[in-house]
Amino acid sequence: MIARTLLTIAVLLPSLPLQAAWDIGGALEEYRWVEYPAEISGNPKELGFRSALFVNWTQESEQGLLFAWRAKLYAGTVNYDTYLLAPPHEPVSTKTDYNGVASEGQMFYRHNLGSYKLDQIGGLGLDFWRRGIRSNGGSQFEDYSILYARAGLRLSKSRVEAGLHGELGIKFPVATNEDAHLDSMGYTSNPALSPKGEVSGYAEIGYRINPRFDVLGYYDSWRFGRSADVRANKPGDAPGTYWLVYQPKSDMDALGIKLLVSF
Repeated sequence: MIARTLLTIAVLLPSLPLQAAWDIGGALEEYRWVEYPAEISGNPKELGFRSALFVNWTQESEQGLLFAWRAKLYAGTVNYDTYLLAPPHEPVSTKTDYNGVASEGQMFYRHNLGSYKLDQIGGLGLDFWRRGIRSNGGSQFEDYSILYARAGLRLSKSRVEAGLHGELGIKFPVATNEDAHLDSMGYTSNPALSPKGEVSGYAEIGYRINPRFDVLGYYDSWRFGRSADVRANKPGDAPGTYWLVYQPKSDMDALGIKLLVSF
């Protein structure tokens, strides 16, 4: 589904009028994920590096209403310091494998400030990732689907000019879905979880070396509140009994550097 959407957008966007440009590049980012479960005094934490591939398409004009598309493919293995679910919640360390893709359509209004342009940005995107927590020779998977909105400001220069440029703004998860694959953990059902969406920030600053190459540092984040409890049963549970399962409050932060090649 996501691959089909990405392909459709990539085919349709070049047919739109106005001059447009493509950027393709790679990045390395330091990734951090922290959870705040109510029943444990410590905070499970993931920390490590992920690699990413970026593909951008942007309409270019001196001013006016314009459109853009952003895509990111990312993957990596990070350290996970967590705690056992059963009391006394002893600490344990393992690894988490990440694979994800994000696709976002943007609409922005450009103001001509002379040598610089100011863009007011609005965007709607989908971020999907699989989190594979290694355990007992296998992995416990969690699949996240986040529909989100973006609002921001970008200070940009012409692509033929060298110089600094930057962007900052906020993101908000409009709809969240987490498939924790509870049935693979011994439960007889697999109800979906929905972490509460909260506002988070993002920023980037870059330097365009020449019309072909651009190097950028960036910060990205997610903020999720605790999900509502869902009920799940295990084989052998007494009639009328059930387990309450939830996704705890979670924070994600990523700090990276990327190199883009423009066409």
